[in-house]
Amino acid sequence: MAKIPQKRRCCRTVETHGVSFYPRYQSSVTFSGFLNALDGVASGEERIIFLTTNHLDQLDPALVRPGRVDLACLIDDASPSQAKHLFTQFYDSEEGVDVEGLGDRLEGMVGREAKEGRRVSMAALQGTFIRNGPEEAVRAAKELFVRR
Repeated sequence: MAKIPQKRRCCRTVETHGVSFYPRYQSSVTFSGFLNALDGVASGEERIIFLTTNHLDQLDPALVRPGRVDLACLIDDASPSQAKHLFTQFYDSEEGVDVEGLGDRLEGMVGREAKEGRRVSMAALQGTFIRNGPEEAVRAAKELFVRR
């Protein structure tokens, strides 16, 4: 883990990809060392650290104990209004395109699919928006939904 500057305010994201502390993988970072880096004697102050996981229930209680993790937030799949907001913010400068109308279509699509038990992530939508123009993005969004 890179050394974090002691006299600067900083933000740190930690992503383990589910392999750092499993016995079948080689790692030079021990779980104890990782915890000490987070909040041990040598750890710095005035920092924000983001821990991400898809399986909160599988994390060691020592990692997510109060005082070490002060706030847990669920970043869930897109709601219809979130999908529309992302779309209209992404394409707001498009000339000659009814961005609001296309956003309404996407919002309706996300709502209908959710009623059928199919969801879409904000990341999947954003990736589609990056690769497509507004009309193409709404058409391509139909393929992004998965059953959860």
